[in-house]
Amino acid sequence: MRKIVTRRGKLENKIRLILSESKPEVGPILDAVDDFEKDNIATIEKLKKKKQIDSKRINGALKQTINAHGPITKLLIGSASKRIYGALLTNETEKGNKKFSIKSLIIGFILGLVLTFCLFG
Repeated sequence: MRKIVTRRGKLENKIRLILSESKPEVGPILDAVDDFEKDNIATIEKLKKKKQIDSKRINGALKQTINAHGPITKLLIGSASKRIYGALLTNETEKGNKKFSIKSLIIGFILGLVLTFCLFG
């Protein structure tokens, strides 16, 4: 058996395992293919949702440019592209801000205690 790296690799290994049985059945193979298709459909839906969010951010940035400067011309294309880039960059920054570690929480707590004792102690 090959090392499982991808969904397709998992499907291949399941089919090989089923076919290696003394009397392979068609039903388990169809079930494995159905699981594979469900995973693919879920991935496609996730990508569609991300694309819709990005499209809405781009539309918002273009509307901001039009509201600020009027119709977009060759002279204003730089402003529009900066706003679009900023809108898309904001999305990545928001994702990064959601993550924090226990270490940073402990450091913040200790700093809070030290400052409290310094100010009120």
